[in-house]
Parts: sequence; C-alpha cells; structure tokens
Amino acid sequence: MSDDSFVFTDEMVRVSNQLWMVTSAVGACMCFLVLIVIGFVALHPPSRRQLDRVSFRIVVYALVANMIFGIVNAIGGSFTGPSWTCGLTIWILQLTLELASFLTFCIALNLQLVVVHRVNGQRMEKFYVIGSCIISLCITIPPYAAGQYGWDPLVQDCWYSSDDPKGRLAWQIGSQLLWTLLTVVGEVAASLTVFIFMIRHQLRSKKIMLSNSTVRSRSAGTASKISKSSLRNQRIMHANMYRTVLIRIAMYPIVSCIINLTSVMCVIHATVTDGVHNMDQYRIALTSDFLYGARAIFYALLAASDPSLLSAIKTLMYGEGGRSSFFSSSQTTMPHFASWQLRSKASNPTRSRRGVHVELSTIHHFDDVDEEISVTETAPPKNQDGKPAAAAVSFANLPLGDRKAALDTQNEANQRSATSSHIDFSDDSEEMQMQEDSFRRQI
Repeated sequence: MSDDSFVFTDEMVRVSNQLWMVTSAVGACMCFLVLIVIGFVALHPPSRRQLDRVSFRIVVYALVANMIFGIVNAIGGSFTGPSWTCGLTIWILQLTLELASFLTFCIALNLQLVVVHRVNGQRMEKFYVIGSCIISLCITIPPYAAGQYGWDPLVQDCWYSSDDPKGRLAWQIGSQLLWTLLTVVGEVAASLTVFIFMIRHQLRSKKIMLSNSTVRSRSAGTASKISKSSLRNQRIMHANMYRTVLIRIAMYPIVSCIINLTSVMCVIHATVTDGVHNMDQYRIALTSDFLYGARAIFYALLAASDPSLLSAIKTLMYGEGGRSSFFSSSQTTMPHFASWQLRSKASNPTRSRRGVHVELSTIHHFDDVDEEISVTETAPPKNQDGKPAAAAVSFANLPLGDRKAALDTQNEANQRSATSSHIDFSDDSEEMQMQEDSFRRQI
C-alpha cells in the first residue's frame, strides 16, 4: 500500500547505497584477512595437515568468491546513474553470488555423500568446483547478454534494468531466485539427511551397548560370519567421532539458507510492489541492501571460527604436542569395537618363568540382521583361585641341563607370543588411525 505523503528522496537513496557499499567493503576486507591467515598458517607443514579437508577447501573457494562479491558490491553502490560499467558490475556480482551459493551447497552435499553413501569426497572435490563454475556461468551469461543488468529505475541503484514488472520478475526468477531457492532446498535436505542418519545410528549403538552382556554369552560357533557392512560401520563410527565437527561444518549451509531466503523475499517484495512507496518498503529495501552487503561478513566470520583453522593456528602457536583440536578431543567418544588385553605374570616365585595370556574380544554389528556376534578366543584354564593356570608341561624326566634349556625355550616362545600380540595391536591401531585421517580429509 502506497503512502501519498511519502517521498523517496535522494537522501534515502544515498543512505541505501552507502549501507550497501560500506557493508560490502567491510566484508571484502574481512574475507581478505581470513584468506591471508589461512595462507600464512598453511606455510607451516604440521598446521597444513589440519587444513587438509575437502569442506574447508570449498570454504576457501567460497571465501574468494565472496571477497570478489564484496568488492563489486562496493563498486556497484558507488554508481549514481546508468553506465556500461554498472551492467558489468552486476554481472560479476551475480556470477560470484551464484558461485558462492553453489559451493556452499556442495559442502552439505559432500557431507551426505561421504557419511551416508560412503563416496570418496576427495575424488568428488573437482566436480564440486567445476560444476559450480559451469552452472554459475550458464545462469548469468544469458541475462547479461540480453541487457538485463544495469541501472534499476525502481530502487535507483545498479540491479536489473527492466522497468516492466512482469519481464523483470521473470528474469529475476530464471537467472537468480529459482537457483538460490534450489540450493537452499538442497542444503536443508542434505543436512537433515546427515543428522537423521547419525541420530539413528547413535540410537542403534546405544542398543548394542545395552545388549553387550548378552552378546558376549552367545555361541562362538557363529563367529565365522563376516559381514560386508563392516566398512559401513567403520564409516559411521568415524562420523560419530567427528559429530561435533560435522555439526560445525553444517553451519555453512544453515547460514547460507537463512541469508538466501531472506534476500529472496526482499527482492521479490521490491519487484512486486514496483519500487519504494512507504517507510515499510524503504526499511525492507535497507534490509535487502544490508543482507547483500554483509553476506561476505557472515562467511568470513564462519571461516575464521572453523575448527580446522582454529586447530591449525593452535598447532602453529604451541606445536603438535600442545594442540587441543576438535579432532583429538572427540576421539574419546569413539565406541570400542575391539579390546585387547595383555597380561604377564610370574608362575614360579623361585624361577623367572613368564606366562602370557592374550584375549581378543570383537563385536560385529550387521545392519541387515538385528543380531550382534561375539568373537572370543578361548582363555586358558584357570586355577581354583581364579588365576590363569600355566600350560601343563613336565620337565621332571629330563636331565638338569636339558631341563634348563627346555625351560629357556619355553620362555622365548612366550616372549615371541607377547611381542606378536603387541605388533598386531600396533598394526590395528595404525590402520584405525589411517582410516580416521582418510575420513577427516574427505569431510
């Protein structure tokens, strides 16, 4: 509804342009500073390892796009009339806007592909970047070639140049709003899929832990069954380990969803109302200017508080031994699917005779069957006092010299068995660490 007493003055236009220009300049500077910090930290090899993550590299690409977006926003806010540079500025603005939106969507998409569908995120990274660039160019080149970018007579600024409301709205929907809404829907769907998937597995894991005592009492005869879903369980286990980091990564699409939805509503309102005709519409126009200008500020703050960057900075300042990263602290929440116990005890108080008992207990959970299988190697027999009994080997009929040699041979065999158990445990730990590092790099 228009207000007859309202006049959209030149002072209001100036305030609107300055709000857009100043916030854009601040956002561009903040993005530049964060990129400088990332580059400086990446020069330190131990810190660079903390930044080796697909989603963080996509964040860096999006930061570059948002920095350029902020620069051209500031330039666009300085125009006071139509010119060919006004149209070029808006094309670059729309290109970087769409590129940042698609890259942010790829962060949520990568989370779903890695955690839920077990896709290698590092192999998909190039497709995220190349696909985002190609789609952004295909969306923004047609309206620029048709002369739709330029001086906006409705809001007295560089934007869409058509004064036909229907044609203007059609170009806005086809070249910006529709694709922005699609990325928002994709970000929400991918994030919800990951969260629901992890919550369901968390509940299933609690059920497994509660039935742990029952699992251990089951027959070991079925322990030879090995499920192909073990890799899936390991991937989900790693996702649970890094759930704090995953939730933090999901903040990028969540913030993008809020900013994009609000911006789309402001743009549609300005087009439908055919300009600014009262104070409420003027406030909405200022909100739109602020959101487009401060967009780079929000992304710079998110990138500056990213867990990978914070861990890398701590490593740079205090060294690897003194860092307190999200990844190292979250390892305490890892469920133990295997436990190793190594016990050593002297079986004869007068002689240095060593007995070694190695017990392996592994629990396998299968998604296809609501059953857990326990694999336990039979422990040696125990005495009446509950202590492990030594193997029944008699050396009574041997001469004294042969008896000593046989006893030394048995001790060496026990030591080799203990060493082999330690090696197996070390190999298993190294394999688990390699899997964790691989998962961290893919998310």
